[in-house]
Amino acid sequence: MLVAVIVMAKTVPDKKAHKNAMMEAVKEYVDEEAAKRGIGDNVLANIGKGIVNKTIEVALNSKLHVNNYLIFNTTHVKLDGKKKTLSLGLLGHVFTFDKKMLRDALEAAALENRS
Repeated sequence: MLVAVIVMAKTVPDKKAHKNAMMEAVKEYVDEEAAKRGIGDNVLANIGKGIVNKTIEVALNSKLHVNNYLIFNTTHVKLDGKKKTLSLGLLGHVFTFDKKMLRDALEAAALENRS
């Protein structure tokens, strides 16, 4: 039992791992939405995707908080004074929640950051 707790504590992902997993999930969501809307990989579409990704990356850098619980951790952003959990880190893996919810929460955090 103690060995399992030690292994779990040693393999908790860091903030960078959470950020990378969320950026990948958001990128997938943006690409899926662009494909659904018939927006190809033209220059304007790529610029738009780049702007969305950069905005979300800035929000992650400034708004993302990690809660450590020894054997796992979670990340959240604060929106309108309330915490919104975005991911769970366990055994070296980061599990993100619904891609659309993640993108919406991070965009809202970025907009709140500008105010």
